[in-house]
Amino acid sequence: MAAPDSVKRRSQAHFDRWARRYERDPVSRFIAGAQARALQALRLTSSDRFLDVGCGTGAAVRRAAGRVERAAGVDLSEAMVARARELAGGGAGAEFVVGDSERLPFADGEFTALLCTTSFHHYPHPETAVAEMARVLEPGGRVAIADGAADRTATRILDALLRRFQPSHVGFHPAAEVERFLAAAGFEGIASRRLWGGGYAIVTGRRPQAASHHPPGL
Repeated sequence: MAAPDSVKRRSQAHFDRWARRYERDPVSRFIAGAQARALQALRLTSSDRFLDVGCGTGAAVRRAAGRVERAAGVDLSEAMVARARELAGGGAGAEFVVGDSERLPFADGEFTALLCTTSFHHYPHPETAVAEMARVLEPGGRVAIADGAADRTATRILDALLRRFQPSHVGFHPAAEVERFLAAAGFEGIASRRLWGGGYAIVTGRRPQAASHHPPGL
């Protein structure tokens, strides 16, 4: 596989080129349906501080804004973030920043709910990305990672084609492997929901609540 920094540069260039037509072309409209279902799995409430990692042009952030305390998106592509800000039109509660999923530009425990849809297969170090997701979630915070799942033959064929013809593509993971990434990062209550005959999976989990501390003898 190419060096991680090279993969990230290619991914950034790929999405910079896609930004102007994203949400209007058939592929991104198809992706939007899966994103809506993954967002629904988070069961957002008005007290949530929501982050979308790999936010693209910010559709999920715009959908959440106004329903939650805070709605933010981060993406490696500067053009995607610029387009997200343009589409949000300065709407209250929607914020977008340029950043790397493996080095999220946020403080520990800054969010309560985190979404990552159809971008996980671009990450050279998925374990690092999941650890960063855990870091920026407060205890009890929820995560939903949704992406193509290498559990189905058709998805594995697509994976092989993308590895060959799309330089930014790293690889799809079986749903069980994404579950293991979450478990290694300390998430609990991990579950998977399959879409499209198992070719796409939404994997959810929750950060454990902080352990309570009692005085000795109580």
